[in-house]
Amino acid sequence: MKNLAVLQLGRWQDPPFHHIEVASEDFLKELKDQKQLKYLSLRGISRIPELPPSIAQLGNLEILDLKACHNLEALPSDIASMRSLTHLDVSECYLLDSMPKGIEKLTQLQVLKGFVIGTSSKTPCRITDLANLKKLKRLSIHIGSEAVIQENEFEGLKDLIAVKCLKISWGTVSDRRYSDIQVIFPSSLEKLELEGFPAFTIPEWLKPSRLPQKLKKLYIKGGKLKSLDHGEICHKWHVEILRLQYLNQLQLEERKLHKLFPSLRYVERTMVLNHSYPEWRLEE
Repeated sequence: MKNLAVLQLGRWQDPPFHHIEVASEDFLKELKDQKQLKYLSLRGISRIPELPPSIAQLGNLEILDLKACHNLEALPSDIASMRSLTHLDVSECYLLDSMPKGIEKLTQLQVLKGFVIGTSSKTPCRITDLANLKKLKRLSIHIGSEAVIQENEFEGLKDLIAVKCLKISWGTVSDRRYSDIQVIFPSSLEKLELEGFPAFTIPEWLKPSRLPQKLKKLYIKGGKLKSLDHGEICHKWHVEILRLQYLNQLQLEERKLHKLFPSLRYVERTMVLNHSYPEWRLEE
């Protein structure tokens, strides 16, 4: 099978009860001969702590799906040699605490999910290093529970000129230091998702005057947010699709919601103040 182009070893379904576990990762060493491989998925496979160095020799590989490989602790140090990669997904790899230097050289990347910010000693690749990824359209960033965020690091997002979809998640909602970041979003941004946001109030970087005009979708899931009041009388959010989920402290009246978001066309509220609300959609 030397001409294999697609190899799906992981699960197709997303629910976690579709569990796959291997006794050893030795079987991955045989992949070194798959020179024509373009798609490789190990999604949801447990007990793979690391990938063999031979993975980086797959020069034609375009899509590498490692989502929910819960035991994965590191990516190959020579990942820079995988120059054909367009999609890299390491989201929900909770033991992964750093991104290797070299990801910034993957200039064909269009999707990068699960970029981790850890401690200063374990984060050789930072957000500011990604400025050369001019084709990147989707990016998700995870701020680890022991993250050390460098000054102006999130301001580097403005240089990712093609990013349309951005997700930022926090590994802990108990430490409000991790909400005290300065963010400048790329002007092309259309969708923003925040998960586990640790602050009680809307930060400066999330106020309407700081958001790109193209932003039409805002998802906030989990965290300590109590209010959506942003304090800018002359500015309103231009968001058309709003999802608020698992925000047990959020106080938000229907009338206030439409005042803050006058352009709304669709609203979903799930477990807000421990209640689920009926879906609201503007009729065409």
